[in-house]
Amino acid sequence: MVGAGKQYFVVLPDDETAAPAAGRLPPDATHILTHRSGRPWVAGRLAEETILVAEHGANRLAVIGQCSATPAQLATAAATIGDPARLDRLGTAWAGSYHLLASVNGRLRVQGTASGLRRVFHGRLGTAVLAADRADILAALLHAPLDPAVLALRLLDALPHPLGDRPAWHNVSAVPPGSHLTLSPDGRGHTVGRWWQAPEPVLSLAEGAGALRAALEEAVRVRTRGTVAVTTDLSGGMDSTSITLLAARERPSLTAFTMENDDQADDDAHWARQAAAAVPGLHHIRYPGRELPLFFGGLAALDDIPDEPSTALLSAPRLHAVREKAVAHGSRLHLDGLGGDQLLSGHPAYHHDLLRSRPVIALNRLRVLHKLAGLPLDASVRTLLDGASYRRWFAAEAGALAAGRTRRPRHVAFDWGGVPGLPGWLTPEAVRLVTRTLRETAGTVSPLAPTRGRHNDLLAIQDAGRMVRQCHQLSDTAGFTRTSPFLDDRVIDACLSVRPERRVTPWEFKPLIKAAMADVLPPTVLTRRTKADGTTIAAEGFERHRRELAELWDTSRLAELGLIDPEPLRRLFRLPYTGRLHEGAAQTALAGELWARAARTATAATGGGQQTRRER
Repeated sequence: MVGAGKQYFVVLPDDETAAPAAGRLPPDATHILTHRSGRPWVAGRLAEETILVAEHGANRLAVIGQCSATPAQLATAAATIGDPARLDRLGTAWAGSYHLLASVNGRLRVQGTASGLRRVFHGRLGTAVLAADRADILAALLHAPLDPAVLALRLLDALPHPLGDRPAWHNVSAVPPGSHLTLSPDGRGHTVGRWWQAPEPVLSLAEGAGALRAALEEAVRVRTRGTVAVTTDLSGGMDSTSITLLAARERPSLTAFTMENDDQADDDAHWARQAAAAVPGLHHIRYPGRELPLFFGGLAALDDIPDEPSTALLSAPRLHAVREKAVAHGSRLHLDGLGGDQLLSGHPAYHHDLLRSRPVIALNRLRVLHKLAGLPLDASVRTLLDGASYRRWFAAEAGALAAGRTRRPRHVAFDWGGVPGLPGWLTPEAVRLVTRTLRETAGTVSPLAPTRGRHNDLLAIQDAGRMVRQCHQLSDTAGFTRTSPFLDDRVIDACLSVRPERRVTPWEFKPLIKAAMADVLPPTVLTRRTKADGTTIAAEGFERHRRELAELWDTSRLAELGLIDPEPLRRLFRLPYTGRLHEGAAQTALAGELWARAARTATAATGGGQQTRRER
């Protein structure tokens, strides 16, 4: 169950069989909205300033989150919708990041965002379908047990679409990002449909820069209006710098935070100082990285977890410390630049698309990439020339994994996705669960888009939405919220509307944001071509804590569930840190273990639970 002060909501149909579910929520949950019958429609724990409601006759609309809609605009929308399908356009009608809920002639509809930063989950309690914005809340209401097949899948360091979108509990389903859930008036029937489609990439760089600038300005303005105290991250990266400088135009006395670490290869702080110097009145707080917990520190004591296994858990103590710094300066809303990398850097698989539409341009760029990145020629050419569909690619990868054989070398940069591997610590039972799920899924999978480049762009945005959502869940409290404007739907639309060969080039770092912010970012910042990776401070933290990390496997919950052999992990976590050994699958396993431990505690507290193999 979510920790004290965390915000969430549950949507209940207007049916007597669903109403008792509200009584299963934590004691401080309230009936936020009610049906005309008086039964609860939306229940949970939400800050009052995050909810806007309007009604007209039998129609009711609600937005939950940060939304630019005024009461009058929402009332007009409520008066003009007679069919829930007409709600599609409202998802991007206003700036911000928000859930949209509607009751139209008794039918209920709820939708999140295109990136998946705001999610919707559903499950059946008796005959009624319930919905929620957190999977763990819904699982607790349904007394749903953990799904060992999903826990096994989440131990792989790469999961092809759509396997990464499965909730960790039986009987809980996820509405895909960009889709909506509609419930029948009695709550017994439901449908899931698309409300968002990626825009056609037809804009030039200049046109796209104008659209992105307008979208970012709106996104920042909707968060900085009013009197809520606002702070920002100013990491020194181009994305957080853009958000900070736009926020400073709305809030001249803005406070921005920069962490300075001791890694001489990390020049983020230098660029942050350059940006801050160009903003008169900015309250720029710089603090040494040693004031934060070391990476891998404080993990054994975690009890507040996100609603799915996530490597974001490994950053939880540091996220908490950053939150406390912001709160100490009065912050209630903290803006960051997360999601910008995925939108602005693009995915190299677009070269696979470009090779078929504009081959001369594609070959020229591929030659440059080969020289800059040293890409293996044979594997790259083989992957670029291969025209297999997504379903055929997925089936081939699933078959190879199940058979324990390796396919001919391919390059992931130009492929449909990352290739999962089976870590050596998986038990035969876990391997069986993984390979069975892959085989069962292979016959029905569809890509997020017809071409590899667009599919990978959308997948990267959804992966960012998932990771940032977990970071927000770990950070947010009753009086403090993190927010990431780059993952707003209108910002995503602006970026994806630009032709990919203009949005991304091998000759320039993030050309779209540079063009969009040319008159806002200091000229020196516009020349930046570097990006820090944090490897050094991760290694230092691991070295300090590797003994306690190794001891975690002595009482492993995943081993108790029959999913891992703890001995290889125990040995691995005793070794000094190297990127090859301790990134990827090792960190995924550590995060999965921490999550499973805390999920057991939360499940026991709510009276449900997943039996272990020994308890059956």
